[in-house]
This record gives sequence, structure tokens and C-alpha cells, in this order.
Amino acid sequence: MYDHRSIAKAMNLFHFEEHSPGMVFWHPMGLRVFRAIEDFMRRVYQSHAFEEVRSPIALSRSLWEKSGHWEKFRNNMFVVGNMQQDNSANGEAQNADSQAVNLDYALKPMSCPAHIAIYKADKRSYREIPIRLMEFGVAHRNEPSGTLSGCMRLRQFVQDDAHIFCREKDLIGEIGNFLDMVKEVYAAFGYEKFAIRISLRPEQRFGSDALWDRAEAALINACQVLGYAYELLPGEGAYYAPKIEVSLEDRLGRSWQCGTIQVDFNFPQIFELSFVNQEGKLEQPVMVHQAVLGSIERWIGILLENQGGLPLWLAPVQVAVASISEKSADWAEAVFARLRRMGIRAELYADDATISKKIRELSERKVPLIAIVGEREAANGTVNLRHLGVSGQEEVAFAQLEEELSSCQNYLAVAR
Repeated sequence: MYDHRSIAKAMNLFHFEEHSPGMVFWHPMGLRVFRAIEDFMRRVYQSHAFEEVRSPIALSRSLWEKSGHWEKFRNNMFVVGNMQQDNSANGEAQNADSQAVNLDYALKPMSCPAHIAIYKADKRSYREIPIRLMEFGVAHRNEPSGTLSGCMRLRQFVQDDAHIFCREKDLIGEIGNFLDMVKEVYAAFGYEKFAIRISLRPEQRFGSDALWDRAEAALINACQVLGYAYELLPGEGAYYAPKIEVSLEDRLGRSWQCGTIQVDFNFPQIFELSFVNQEGKLEQPVMVHQAVLGSIERWIGILLENQGGLPLWLAPVQVAVASISEKSADWAEAVFARLRRMGIRAELYADDATISKKIRELSERKVPLIAIVGEREAANGTVNLRHLGVSGQEEVAFAQLEEELSSCQNYLAVAR
């Protein structure tokens, strides 16, 4: 069985240290992958009518108390205390008579209160609804040290944290939009199978039974109308909302819960959210919380273990051009230059090492394609292609390689 930490070491993607347990040190190659996923997801969210935002990493205790996170998750939050508010005029040093106010802040474990603040920053009209916000939110959760496990369980991570403010009649459309995104994104990463589970009200929760009835019915009805099979999980919902959990299946038959969407009637009530409807009256929206990937770090860990590397469109080095000798160096450089002009992430290996050594080292680094160039290839305008994990190699015209790489340009364009 593949271990994502061993694969990451071979590919020089990232590492972990005792100085920051549960947090990732990203290397240049790894950050290429991370940014490629962000860019891809940014395009997906934009195509589904989301607007990207960015919110502060720390929010005040009073906001977390209002949302209920302080009571429910205080032990798993990183709290910043003894911060002082400077009330002095013109930024001058405080004197003995000025009042310093001790404030408690917490690093955000999720972005929902921040996105509520963005919604409330303006007076909203029905003409704007639905409002769809998303953020690559940096989250911090103070997980117990014994539960940390590489990328699979972290204390700091980035998630595609999205929130929709809509009307109740819009819910089927918004849930359908989410599931369309799940199918599109998961297929791009090579996952064809996923299962849906609906997590219902927990024993300790916010809000009335009537609101929970409506929220749970909305999720169940959407799955039925849209034709998705589902399993009910009593008692597994968040304290403020029930949710659909999407679990993918990898090549080893393991199930990973990644995507989630929650229908929330409670936060709009608690935070007094509203918009002006067609009759000029204030109407309360429904809040929908969603994430397609969840933690990007965890997603990368799952992907590495599923594929033993990375797919061609996502690999930090997609094609390595390896020359056999100095006599083929000019053609190798020409191939490399043309690939780079196409936007392919290519590297050139034209040193004095033997071709067998180059192939061995590049295979250990999990480079998906190795283009081997010798005197014959230089004379014929070809390359000898070696695919990761496939024995043998195939001589193809370079023009054919260009065409094949262009065929996946829809992913390369957002991941280069």
C-alpha cells in the first residue's frame, strides 16, 4: 500500500517537522501542485457563479460565541489572548489614564462567520440572491497530537470553503449545482465512484425542530428529485445544520469522506440575516455551506496514495526530456523549448549521466512522461516515450506528442 508521506519525499513535495506538528512545509515542487489545484478549483467555482473572497485568519471571541463555536469547539481552537486595543489618539503611546481592553481572538477553524460578515456588510436585495461566496480558507484546528497523521489529519490546512445565501425555493438548484461540481471535479482527478450520506440532527443542537425538519427535508428531497441514492446517518449532523457528505472510493477500495453541503436555517436567524424582497419587505435567506474537496492537503494525500504519484495534468514535472548523448543534445533542447512554449511543465536532462541512470532517477521522482532523445530520434524528429508504471517505450513523432498533450489542455490550462 502506498504511503503519501513516502511518495511526497520521493517527489520532493513537502515534509513535516516537530517545530510545527500537524502543519505542512511545502517545497517548490509541492507548491506547484498545491497552486495547480487552487487554480483548477478557482476556474470550477467561477464557472458555477461563485465569487472569491478573502477573510481574516483571526476573529474575535464574541463572534465565535455568537456562532456557537466557542461553546462547541473551544478546546480545538487556537486562542490568541492578551491582545490590547489601542485607544490613543493619532497612534501615540497609551498613557496611564487610557483604557486597554483585553480581547480574545481565535484562529478560524472554518470561514462561515467571516462570510456572514461579508454578507452583512451591505444591504441586500432579492436581485442579488443567490449570493455565492467562496474562499481558499486557511483553517486551524487544535487536534490532539495522537490523532495527527501526515496530510490526513492536520492542525493547519486550506479548504475550498463556500457559502450560498439563497431562498428556500432555490435549494434543489443549489444542491444540484454542488453535486454537478462534485462529479466534474472528482472525475478530473480520476475518481468515478462516490456515495452520498445525509447526516441528520444531533442530540445537542441549535434551533427548533421545525427548522431542522425543513432543512433535513430539503436535503432528502433534493437527492430524490435529482436521482441520487443516499444513506441516512441519524445524529451525525453539525450542531447547526444537517448535511450531505460525499465519500469517494479509491483504487484500493477505501472510502474517503471529502465533499459536504449543509442546509442551514439557524445561522441566518442567529445573525439576523436579511434581504429586501420584491414587496420591499425584509426576508431571511437560507445559508448553504459547502466544500467540494475539503482540505486540499488531505486531498493531495489521498490522491498520492490512490495513484502512487500524480496524474499528468497535475504533476509538478509533466515531461522530462532526457538526451542519450551530446550528439542528440540540440534536438533535446529543441523538444524541451517547444514543450515549454506550449505551457507544459517540462525539465531537460542533458548531463553526462547514462540514460539508464536518468530513467531510474526520473521514475523514482514519479515523472509521468520521459521523452528519450538519441541520434536516431534527432534525425527522425521523434522522441521515445516512456510512461510511468508502464514497461517499455514507444517512438512517436514529436508532432504527435504535441497533439496528445494539447488534448488535455483543458486541464493543463488551469493547472500550469
